[in-house]
Amino acid sequence: MDARHGDLAAKVGGSGRHEGDSGRLGLGVSGLYLALYIHYGFFAFLPLWLKATGASPEEIGILLAIPLVLRLLTVAPFSAFVGRRGWVRNAIAYTSLASAAIVLLLLGEPDHAGRIVIVILFSIVWDQIPVLTDAYAVMAVRSRSLDFGRLRVWGSIAVVASNAAAGWAIGIAGIKMLPLMIAVLLIAPAMVAFLLPTDRKLSAVDDAAGGRWRDLIGDRGLILAMVAASLIMGSHGVLTSFGAIQWESQGISTTTIGLLQALAVAAEIGAFWFGAKLLGNRDPRLLIVAGAIAGALRWAIMAASPGLPLLVFGQLLNGITATGTILGIMLVIAQRVPTHLSATAQGMNAVLLGLVLAVATAGSGLLWSYGLAVAYLAMSVLALLGALCAWPRGAGFGKHDSTDMLSTSGAEG
Repeated sequence: MDARHGDLAAKVGGSGRHEGDSGRLGLGVSGLYLALYIHYGFFAFLPLWLKATGASPEEIGILLAIPLVLRLLTVAPFSAFVGRRGWVRNAIAYTSLASAAIVLLLLGEPDHAGRIVIVILFSIVWDQIPVLTDAYAVMAVRSRSLDFGRLRVWGSIAVVASNAAAGWAIGIAGIKMLPLMIAVLLIAPAMVAFLLPTDRKLSAVDDAAGGRWRDLIGDRGLILAMVAASLIMGSHGVLTSFGAIQWESQGISTTTIGLLQALAVAAEIGAFWFGAKLLGNRDPRLLIVAGAIAGALRWAIMAASPGLPLLVFGQLLNGITATGTILGIMLVIAQRVPTHLSATAQGMNAVLLGLVLAVATAGSGLLWSYGLAVAYLAMSVLALLGALCAWPRGAGFGKHDSTDMLSTSGAEG
């Protein structure tokens, strides 16, 4: 065999190994999302556990608000810290295990002060896991040309399974065993994370300097996209707080309400699976714009207290309003942000999203007092503001794109 044939064989063999690595990594990250979200349905029963162990309604409200506040204070600095050092994968594993250990302390049914301390500790540690998982997934997308939507969809599938399993499991074991169930399920993301490649194996630029949020502020397009995504997701505040109440007042049964909520999740799954493929090589900010426009339409429909057929249509729009926005901002980060800044960008995005969600959710009660139509139309305005922020301006993609441009599926372009 001559040298040229030898070179060709080496390239073909290398390509095959790369494709094999991509397949294994894609399977691993999908498994990580599945393992992470499989315990989410159990969180919905936490207020019942608190009530069963003697917590007052006022205390329950305070305990549930603690994670919202701590998320704003801890996520950005921690994600920047681990991202700068190439510890994202390890941090996912260790924060999952630490969260499992902390939540087990609730089995002792501590008093009021003990519950507050445990919830504070748990929130500080657990809040990092979803953000770091997204950061690792974006690194995988960049490294192996993976489709983010088809990785993330397994998180939505896990939520559906978790919601179905949680009530059944609690019915068998009793509400007092809820902390043990959550702890056992939190071991899963740690086990999957340990099987994944380290950060340094996903990128050749891990030793690059930086990792601070200040390194990203200069990318105006990135910041506007983050603001847009936060506004659109925040516009879900009224529906999240009062949607079920509104539907019940219209005479819709609780079974139908549950089916409507399941329909929204089903729309998410479909959008995650096909979203990036449908977008092709177009600017992913267009997904955020689509999410904003669909959101404005959805809230306008809800403002009219529609009948069941229009409600079904509105719930199907969730595939664009929520999934389009989430997928869009993740692809924007994958395109515009160097790998060593990925965790920092995810932390910034999480803080912005948490801030807007907190304000929108808190303000939804005040808006509702002015009437259903006013509340939803205000959410439509919020979504349209997101469209204005996300709309692509000019041909440039930002300061990092000339050297690190990717297609929406992660492939180098």
